[in-house]
Amino acid sequence: MTRVASSLTNRVFLACTLLAMLSLGFAFYFVNERAATAAEDELRRGLVEAGSLVDQHAATRTDHFTRLARVVADLPKLKAAVETDDPPTVQPLADEYRGEVGADLLMLTGRKGRILGSAGDAAPDVPGLLGDVDLESADDISTFRPHGRGVLQLVSVPILLEGALPVMLGRLTVGFFLDDRLAAEFKGLTGSEIAFGAEGRILASTLPAASRAVLARAIGTTAAAPITLGDEDYLVLARPLQAAGAAGPVALILRSRTERLQFLTTIRTGLAGVLVVTLLLATLLSYGVARTMTRPLAAITSAMRDVAATGDLTRKVTLKTRALDDEDARTLAAAFNTLTESIARFQREAAQKERLSALGRLSTVIAHEIRNPLMIIRASLATLREGERVGPAELRDAIADIDEETTRLNRVVTEVLDFARPIRFELADADLNRICRASVDAAWTGGAAEDVALDLDPAAAAVVTDAERLRTALVNVLTNARHAVRAVAASDAAPDVHLRTHRVNGRVVIAIQDRGTGITSEDLARIFDPYFTTRRAGTGLGLPIAKNIIEGLGGTISVSSRPGHGTEIRIDLPQSTPPPPA
Repeated sequence: MTRVASSLTNRVFLACTLLAMLSLGFAFYFVNERAATAAEDELRRGLVEAGSLVDQHAATRTDHFTRLARVVADLPKLKAAVETDDPPTVQPLADEYRGEVGADLLMLTGRKGRILGSAGDAAPDVPGLLGDVDLESADDISTFRPHGRGVLQLVSVPILLEGALPVMLGRLTVGFFLDDRLAAEFKGLTGSEIAFGAEGRILASTLPAASRAVLARAIGTTAAAPITLGDEDYLVLARPLQAAGAAGPVALILRSRTERLQFLTTIRTGLAGVLVVTLLLATLLSYGVARTMTRPLAAITSAMRDVAATGDLTRKVTLKTRALDDEDARTLAAAFNTLTESIARFQREAAQKERLSALGRLSTVIAHEIRNPLMIIRASLATLREGERVGPAELRDAIADIDEETTRLNRVVTEVLDFARPIRFELADADLNRICRASVDAAWTGGAAEDVALDLDPAAAAVVTDAERLRTALVNVLTNARHAVRAVAASDAAPDVHLRTHRVNGRVVIAIQDRGTGITSEDLARIFDPYFTTRRAGTGLGLPIAKNIIEGLGGTISVSSRPGHGTEIRIDLPQSTPPPPA
């Protein structure tokens, strides 16, 4: 026995045969003994999930109908008609808005609950359907009523005349049927049979009408329960449509147990046959597989050891051609050779790509940061070109601007080359309001700065900070605001951007609000990520650089935005920035 076990071929053969027997035997046992329970649990979970989908969809429908009713109830035309308390005046509006809303029922009542107009399939039954609905209430009402066509969902909202003290003119009530058509829609959503019932009766269902009497017994159940309809077994789950106790309307969700059990029977039969055949094949083939594997594997293992020990990726696996050698092992040897070649090539390419990537990042940083200074230099040069028309003061200002922006460009290059190191700040007394004005002028160079409204608090003017770096951060933020409002056509003469400063508890706050396109919630979480941008010409570095500067000055920067409603960026800084630790 020891001699037999010492052979790798024999060990592989015995291990393969034993593994096949144990694996297939366990699989058969699991399916035969455990699958039924697992399938039942899965069926119940699926039923509960389908019930949750029905609850969610029903809640969404109710919310949708309520919102729709509120919109219609707020129409001036409707309010004026209801205020007359004249049915002939109100009835045409009931007919008109029922068609626009797409409701099965639309009803308008006056101050005392008097019906002024009703339209729809259920209009003749309105007095009996209203029941205990308090039509004089000022609250939103959602209720359900049994009907020959199904369950009628009623949503009622007050019609209010706005003013210092709102006056209730009446109520708008819309109704929608939970009928066979909606049951079929829910079936497509949940993959389950659906029925709607109330008062011990099934009023709508995706199942045949003959099953409704038996199905009605499940209306009062509180958990998933088995039920037999004809020749098929089901699990049924009752979901109340409103908090009205056992007698209230319910949605019944059903899934077939018979179909699932038939599936398990088929699996058992097929697996038993596969078990016998596979065991025979495993016994015959495992020995041959073991023999063809061991010889080429030895060569592959040796090559792998050499590569692991020396790190020499040029080491190759060479196999002699034998008729009975395993082709998979030969393929493995070829794959090993290809892998070592690929790893070596990828190492060379990765080093080259990293160099190119670093160069690209450096280029985008420089391009982004020098654009604004270049714009100022260009504007100053345009002033100098005017020649004799330029006065001495304007000439000195233009030359000073060129000198200042040239110095700034040199500083930007130095900062980019030293980007990985922490920012060093030069703190000094500064005028925050002056910094804000200079930032607006720089951001709107070549444009109309009157598009920016400034609301500067004199109490926030005196600060101790790095004025130049703070100006850089503000220019980046304001440039983004300027680009955001370009895509929005102004509907009035109000400024597109509003910049405010104020002092709060020893800190200063700068708020920059624009009336631009806004930022989506998905993009809002990433705007401070380096290189993230939604503009074709953007580099995605403005806000990350601004954030680094603000935080380095001991402050915080936050953003709030809604698509279509603009963006507000709030910068909170200490009035006196503490010096960095030594």
